Amino acid sequence: MQIWQKNRNYRRIKDKNGEIIVNIITIDGKDIEVPEEVFLAYSQADRRERYIAEEVEPGKVVSLDKLLEDHVPLEKLGVMPECSAEEYVLELEAQALMETRKIILPAIMNRLREQDRRLIQALFFDGVSTRAYARHMGISQRAVIKRRDRVLREMKKLFENFSV
Repeated sequence: MQIWQKNRNYRRIKDKNGEIIVNIITIDGKDIEVPEEVFLAYSQADRRERYIAEEVEPGKVVSLDKLLEDHVPLEKLGVMPECSAEEYVLELEAQALMETRKIILPAIMNRLREQDRRLIQALFFDGVSTRAYARHMGISQRAVIKRRDRVLREMKKLFENFSV
């Protein structure tokens, strides 16, 4: 029996045929019977912890930069990454910009030609596919895609030049 097996606080009790009768986790000196799912989750977490402990040399400093450079998911180390202050501010600015764009979207839509407005309404608000819209209009899908792209470029310019 390995050292970790002697020190672990969970075990399965089996009958003489090898069938599992009960799963036990010992907490504060008390044996608690748990369902199979709980036992598996607990034992997997224990294995992960042992694996990480075996991989890290005692006294070795682990560099966060090196972990990120090696694309090691921090969640595997039990670390939940937090965004930096810069990322947080940029996210807030992006949200504010999106809210502003939502407010001026109706004005931008009103500046479009009627057929372009119907196209954008169908594709982006009503969920119609380019293929279905093309079939409905009696034109090719490629024509719809070209028109959509042209209208989106036009809308982008309108958003950039819009003054409240």
